Amino acid sequence: MSEAFVPAEVFPPGEYLRDELEARGWTETEFAQILGRPVQAVSEIINDRKDITPETALAISDAFGTSPDLWLNLQSAHKLHRARTTSDRDSNVARRAHLRSMLPVRELQNRGWLPETDDIDRLETAVCEFLRIGSVEETPRLAVAARRANDDEDLSPTQIGWLARVDALASGLEVDRFDERQLAEQAMAMASLLRDPFEVRNVADWLTECGVALVVELPLRSSKIDGAAFYASSGVAAVALSTRGNRFDSFVFTLLHEVAHLLLGHVQADRAHLDESIERDSHGREAEANALAASWIFRDGLDIEAPITTSSIVKAAERYGVHPSLVIGRLQWDDRLHWNQFRAHIPRVRTLIGASEA
Repeated sequence: MSEAFVPAEVFPPGEYLRDELEARGWTETEFAQILGRPVQAVSEIINDRKDITPETALAISDAFGTSPDLWLNLQSAHKLHRARTTSDRDSNVARRAHLRSMLPVRELQNRGWLPETDDIDRLETAVCEFLRIGSVEETPRLAVAARRANDDEDLSPTQIGWLARVDALASGLEVDRFDERQLAEQAMAMASLLRDPFEVRNVADWLTECGVALVVELPLRSSKIDGAAFYASSGVAAVALSTRGNRFDSFVFTLLHEVAHLLLGHVQADRAHLDESIERDSHGREAEANALAASWIFRDGLDIEAPITTSSIVKAAERYGVHPSLVIGRLQWDDRLHWNQFRAHIPRVRTLIGASEA
């Protein structure tokens, strides 16, 4: 990190003012008369006992034919130099600010993911361990395909924090050997199996048998992330879900979306860190995963009677063998319903999985 140039000494503006008076052969008394100010006021400025105000800078500039900015800048530079050399300056401000540009430190401390400490050395060490990096100057990189609202932007510090957390949790889970065929069969049956929303509590076991770790971790504030598919630092294939929006239909679709990423090869076991192309060219992959996930719920697309009513939604759900909320979610996704219509028919997934608010 480059250091800004700081001069060894900055002279007070009174020194420059004295030089100007001597060059013109003016006394302090004469100069006070020119300015229309008391002699004492001029003497205090020259002897660095009084600051140059904007009004005084204007008067001096009129007398010398200079810019008032010149005198104000001289005064500001001297005051800043004096503050640097005489104040009890906190040298760790930049370090603390840098950590907070990497992660939402306060929120992670509130969650218990980082230690509560004012010791900057300890906190930097904890951040490095949390992100699995060697120093705070490194950029954390995770091999992940994430479903998020801002997938046209770089991963945010909040998203990186959540992904680092689910990576650590997934790394601590034991699963069976990854079985791509079994996972595909499970994915095709998932929507039907979850026709009873309370079956959502069995999803982790179903995925474990396919060799995939499931992590459900509540989102951080403004994280804009729904889920992720990745290979954890331990090497295990993993799916993480945030329950953002707290909707059962969104939970199911995001689950299938992330499983689709794994089956489509959008993340790979031999990449322990993020290949930036995963995020840079995310739109094509996201669309592909969306299409595959949608086909597992409604194989040939959703066909529903008009007009759309509670009765027609229930009938369509029965025909497709899925929970009615998946019909509602698909209609909302297709802009055939406003996002808030029939919300009362969509279960809150956090209640189903027994998750408490962060």
